[in-house]
Amino acid sequence: MPGKRSIKLAFIKIIMSIEEEINKSIEDQFKKNEHQNLFFQELDYRKQFLEETKELILKYGEELYSIDSNQGSGKWVDLMTEKAIRTFWNANQFMDIRKRQIEELRLIYQLLWKDILIEIRAQPINFDELQKKHLKRLTAWLEKSNAFTKQINKTDQPEIARVICAEYSSVLQLQLLRVDVSVLLQPVLDIGCGEHTYLVTFLRENGIEAVGLDRIIEPSAHLIQANWLEYSFKPSQWGSVISNHSFTLHFLNHHLRSDGDFISYAEKYKEILNSLVPGGVFYYAPDLPFIESYLPQDEYKVLNFRINDAFSCTHIQRLK
Repeated sequence: MPGKRSIKLAFIKIIMSIEEEINKSIEDQFKKNEHQNLFFQELDYRKQFLEETKELILKYGEELYSIDSNQGSGKWVDLMTEKAIRTFWNANQFMDIRKRQIEELRLIYQLLWKDILIEIRAQPINFDELQKKHLKRLTAWLEKSNAFTKQINKTDQPEIARVICAEYSSVLQLQLLRVDVSVLLQPVLDIGCGEHTYLVTFLRENGIEAVGLDRIIEPSAHLIQANWLEYSFKPSQWGSVISNHSFTLHFLNHHLRSDGDFISYAEKYKEILNSLVPGGVFYYAPDLPFIESYLPQDEYKVLNFRINDAFSCTHIQRLK
């Protein structure tokens, strides 16, 4: 007869195999629905689950219960939440998802997991009801947290209106922002550095102390994962701050929108300027003429550089 150790190892092997399938299922689910408009009036909730997902739930019902009873469901709920956030941001970079919205979104996927377990025990599994309840919660969350998305995603359009974010090479960023690396005061903070951290990597490879801040990067000694509106910029901390098509582009978006949170951005803009050391510079594009003209001239020196007829970059130097 097999010993307890061999039985335990066999069980662990089975669970690991199941986890691989769960991971693939989650990956495939988000891939399938990444362009879907939740506000589409003819959206068929019955087609949200892939057949492979249904088969996995039917096949591994008891194992899913075992994972849940051993408090192993948390990582799957976290994974689904993370995938959802990335999907939303990949679709529209202007979506504002802060800690509170993330907690609410996580609860939605926690409820989905619990509903699946309830249906497994009920038998037969009502997949239609599972999908309907989940989509209803998800759509309500989207409308509450980012109401503007309902305005740009019309009910007669099956796919979302995408507002994507691009990453630029380090050379292009420095050229666009008119940054002279030889006079760049350190340390340098790149706000919205992007997942590939091109500029931060380039600066560090050239002996410059540089740190990146972004909402989707993997945190490390020189990379900060945070929402810039929730990150605290300490006074007189940075020699240079750089923002290429990130913070100020979002500030401009909120300034122009009727429902924009422009006050939070104005307050954070002042906080960023205050985080510069005397002589330090905030380099950014696009420019923000609606607020730059109000900066005290005895505290800040403002330089604008015209890139083309519709676009400029700005250097704000803190004088004292």
